[in-house]
Amino acid sequence: MFDFDEQTLIEESKKHCEEFLQKEQRSLATFTGDSSLMYIPDSKLERFLLDPSKGVLYLPLESFLDRKLDDNQIMWHIYYELALYSDWKKQTKKYLNRKKDWQKEIDHMTSYILDRIKEEGLEKDPAYQSKTISNYVKKEILDMLYLLDKYTSFLRVLQMCPIYRDEENYKKILSYMKETGKTIESISQMPRHRAFANSFLIIELYKIEPKIEGRIENPFDRKIFNEPFFDFIHYQLVRQINNDQGIIERDPFIRSFIFPTFEKLWKEEIDEMIFYKSKGQQKEKIKVSENSFEQSKADEILDSLESTQEEERKILEEMLEQQDQISTSVQNIIQGNIDLKSYGISQADQQLFQYYSNKMKSEREQMRQFWKKLIGDAKKEISVKKDGQIKGKLDIDSLIKFYPDFVEAEKKGNYKNLPIFNRYLLEPRTGILPERIEISFVIDNSGSMNQSKIEAARKALAVTLLSIDDFNQYLKSNAEQLNQKVEVLSETWFFGSKYYNVKEFNDKNVKEKEKSDIIRSIVKLDAADGATDDASCLREIFNRITPMQESELKKGKQIKIIFEITDGASSFPGLAKEVVQELLSRHVQVYAFQIGKNSTANEKIFNFVWNEGYKQPHGVIIGEQVEKLPKELLKAVGKNMQSIFNN
Repeated sequence: MFDFDEQTLIEESKKHCEEFLQKEQRSLATFTGDSSLMYIPDSKLERFLLDPSKGVLYLPLESFLDRKLDDNQIMWHIYYELALYSDWKKQTKKYLNRKKDWQKEIDHMTSYILDRIKEEGLEKDPAYQSKTISNYVKKEILDMLYLLDKYTSFLRVLQMCPIYRDEENYKKILSYMKETGKTIESISQMPRHRAFANSFLIIELYKIEPKIEGRIENPFDRKIFNEPFFDFIHYQLVRQINNDQGIIERDPFIRSFIFPTFEKLWKEEIDEMIFYKSKGQQKEKIKVSENSFEQSKADEILDSLESTQEEERKILEEMLEQQDQISTSVQNIIQGNIDLKSYGISQADQQLFQYYSNKMKSEREQMRQFWKKLIGDAKKEISVKKDGQIKGKLDIDSLIKFYPDFVEAEKKGNYKNLPIFNRYLLEPRTGILPERIEISFVIDNSGSMNQSKIEAARKALAVTLLSIDDFNQYLKSNAEQLNQKVEVLSETWFFGSKYYNVKEFNDKNVKEKEKSDIIRSIVKLDAADGATDDASCLREIFNRITPMQESELKKGKQIKIIFEITDGASSFPGLAKEVVQELLSRHVQVYAFQIGKNSTANEKIFNFVWNEGYKQPHGVIIGEQVEKLPKELLKAVGKNMQSIFNN
């Protein structure tokens, strides 16, 4: 327990840290690519702790205080900890599957060592069984990749935050690295292949190339494409960083230009090994010169503030689990794990829905990243101008209000403390979001909707409805940070000669009903409904707006948006335009997308209903490039949500 004075210091430091981090929020969001990530100081932690499920990085406040770190140093440690975070999010599985991706190299080196053991006649010795050797090789290779990741992290911070290239800040970084054992002397005590993997960061820090003695020449005396070995590696990694590239490009580069040298140095050591037979159950060590054949300790730096290799793996596993959880409920449907027969959904319906869900995985993932950023931005405080201040530009209303004080001050010739100004150093105020957002999809199901149009409409509906479901999951998990409850509800209407409501605005707690309606919206779209009477359908939506909802829409407490998808012109353009105008007058946003080949006359009718006579156009003619519909619909939904959450 802290005594009173210490506890007071901790609380003051915590408050300062929180205020400081709030100011740096934009820089952190730019660096990590995640504006929703929160930063919370914790007085009990000695190292960073990233919790992906909560979207929080807990900061080791006690360690910051013990080391007497200034704000710039604290920011460097955060940047260094999160340097690969954006790539972790994009390529979580790739990082976790590195063993599989490098299995060929692991198998080759395992065979090389086992062949060497066989030469000594010790292949049956329990100390040198293939599993033991394979585990050793796997860890050596994964440690090498981890060290090169840390080197890349260091470079990324320097590239994106030039302030740390300044001499004063760089000296402080150098001091920290020495404390954590990153020194030239430490390399001299390592086996050659490990020394080589550690050397890149050491050279970057001290600008000195270590001597790695062996049968082959010092690798740093070599040249690649007529460039010094280290300069080439440094330049290529920096180029990848500047091009926003990650593990997808980095690992092949390592395999081509770094691993071959690592492997040669390693094989030298294997060739020089002295083997001993086991004595009973007691296994003697395999020796490599004077170094034992033990597991490396690349991730066991005890006085480091940053996460260890094992901790990073746990973070990645949690990130992957979180990504999987978001789509678990829908996956249960499409895999037939939930019985929806009571809602009129057959196994065949679920299989057809699965087809469209799988087709749109990539677009859905892009929308997930968009939702995360959108919610993160909405958490931020907005700035407003403050009147009635004692400094700034003269504000007329304030002058009128405080005119007696102004007259008195005029007599004294002292206007210093008069609250008659406005201030352009804006003060923060939390943004207010609507409590309910309704999105209606009005879909043409008339006989002219051919197979390619139906295909495009199904894809667009599938990815959009599922993305809204994802959005609600994020909103639910971030309700506390947003300081209010926000829900986005969707409904689907089909129209032809008649109209009908396929999907209702379901309470999100009625999960099976919501899932069934989403599936029904996709599989029941079949061009079986005759003419193109969208006017009646839009009129029904208009008629359902109650006086109370109209009042809420006017105040901004509710938002209502309608997206229509049609392949032709309205059968009753006058009625359609009339109801569109009435909807707009009720603060309802209305948009339409025309798909498929159309006549000039029909395009004129479409423009008459949706574009003519408005301040802004409300109709988009996609035409024969029907495959663009999903992208255009998502773009429109995203743009509207952005205007709501960033308003």
